[in-house]
Amino acid sequence: MDIKDPNIFFPLLIALNIIAYLLNIGIGISWDKILRHKTTVTKKEILSSLLTLLINITIAIPGFLLWTKGIILFSDMDLWLTFIILFLLMDFLMYFLHWASHNIRYLKKIYLKHHEHSESFNCISLYYMSPWESILFGLLLTMVAILLPLNIYGFILFLVFNWSYGVITHLNINSDNPYFLIFTTNSFHKNHHVSFCKNYGFYTFIWDRIFNTEKNNRI
Repeated sequence: MDIKDPNIFFPLLIALNIIAYLLNIGIGISWDKILRHKTTVTKKEILSSLLTLLINITIAIPGFLLWTKGIILFSDMDLWLTFIILFLLMDFLMYFLHWASHNIRYLKKIYLKHHEHSESFNCISLYYMSPWESILFGLLLTMVAILLPLNIYGFILFLVFNWSYGVITHLNINSDNPYFLIFTTNSFHKNHHVSFCKNYGFYTFIWDRIFNTEKNNRI
C-alpha cells in the first residue's frame, strides 16, 4: 500500500482521526462509569472538540504535500531511535511552547480554553482547546519532520503514543501521585489545570524540575 497516493492517504487520515476521536470518547465514558465519576458534556464542548478533530485532519495536509514534494524525507533510521528522538525533542519543545502560552500575554488567550476543565475532566477534555493549540502542535511536528530524516514508522508510532498519552492523562483518577518514574500522570496534569503557572511538562517532569516550574503537592 502506497500511502503517498492521495487516494489512500486522505481516506486513511480521515478514518483514523475519527476512530481516535470516538475511541477517546468511549474510553472516557467507560472509565468514568467504572469509577463512578459524574461528568457532563455540553453542546459547546462537543462543537469545540469537533473543530479540533477537523483541524487535526487539516493540519496534516501541509506535511503530506511537503512529503510528496521531497521536502520532508523519511529515512531508514532505526524505528526506536526515531521514537526516542521525537519523544525527547517534542517533550522539550512542547514544554517551552506550553510555558510560553502561559507567560506571554498574546498567547495566554489561546490556552485559556483548555483550562476551563480544571476541577475534573470529561470524555472530550483532550479535544477541548483553542484551534491555535492544535495548529501550533501540528506545525511544530511538521518542522521537526522537515529538519530531521526520521523513520516513517517511528514517526507514526510517536503519533500513536502522543494520542494515547493524551487520553490517559485526561482521565479522572483517584490517585494523587503526580509521577510514574519520570513520566507525568493525570494528577500532575490536573495540578497544572488548577495552578495554571506550574507543571508545563507533557510527557515527563524533567524540564519542570530543571526550570523550577514544578508543583507536586496534592490537589
